Amino acid sequence: MRLRALSWLPWLLLCFVPLFTNGYWQYTFNLVLVNVTIIVGLNLLLGYADQFAFSHAALMGIGAYTVSLLGARLGVSFWIGLPLSGVTAALIGSIAALQAMRLKRVYLALVTIAFAELIVWVLVNWRSVTLGTDGVSLPTPSFFGWDVEGDKRVYFVVLAVTAIMWWLAGRILQSHIGRAFIAIRENEILAQCCGINVPLTKTVVFALSAFYAGIGGALFALVLGFIVPSSFNLLTLVMQFSAVVLGGQISLIGSAIGAGLLTALPEVLRDFQGLQEVIYGVVLIACVVIMPSGIAGQLHRLHLLPREVLARHWRDLLPTTGTSRWLRRAAASRPQ
Repeated sequence: MRLRALSWLPWLLLCFVPLFTNGYWQYTFNLVLVNVTIIVGLNLLLGYADQFAFSHAALMGIGAYTVSLLGARLGVSFWIGLPLSGVTAALIGSIAALQAMRLKRVYLALVTIAFAELIVWVLVNWRSVTLGTDGVSLPTPSFFGWDVEGDKRVYFVVLAVTAIMWWLAGRILQSHIGRAFIAIRENEILAQCCGINVPLTKTVVFALSAFYAGIGGALFALVLGFIVPSSFNLLTLVMQFSAVVLGGQISLIGSAIGAGLLTALPEVLRDFQGLQEVIYGVVLIACVVIMPSGIAGQLHRLHLLPREVLARHWRDLLPTTGTSRWLRRAAASRPQ
């Protein structure tokens, strides 16, 4: 009980950030929190379930455009559009799960990249709905007469939503669904033999990851107040993928670390425009070479962070039926 209470302490401390920031750094903190939600969703798919799908940035765009268009065109409240943005992205993201049933690894990655580019193409060219490259402005949300405008007010909304999404991800990963993700990652055939419905589980993780992308996109629209299709292109996808790898797969804390570093690093290097890409690439390559399991993985090995999910001991989580016990013994004889 005490550990659960302590786990919320960092979120309580984050409530005091606006007391020590100016407008510029407050905006940066807002983006960090938005990216935490987005990267957590991508880590569920890429890290925990080991599905190489790369449509996350485009699904983020779906969420951003859903909440913005509902507010600008139909006058729908942001608080209603926020969950709808996640649901819409989840429904569209589930289409990618159909490809996951037939394709593996690099082929799945290529198809989902094409799927993402198709979504961006629709956002650009369906001008009668999306307004194309002119962009869409998000109306200022109001909460019981309190206008959510200005970076510091927006911060508390983004912080609250990010904390809820973080808690939800932790609960999911501790459930049998999260354990099924890890079982599929470790050995898909063995997981299926143990009674895990692999196609259904893949569909769930694709939809769940897309839901996080949609919510993150809605928060992104709230922070910026104005969105254009170019915000959800291939470069954004590369940044998100890098954040998962840099922070550490199979780690919620790693998602936060990766999101924070890759959001703040371009801001820190803003004075080195000519060398920004070079420095960014060198830092990323160095981290991957020195810490292949990411920063969080390195901290785990140094016992500076607790291991959040026992991915290497997922077989202990399997059912105890006769067949499963036989498979457990067979799996234990294989190298980890």
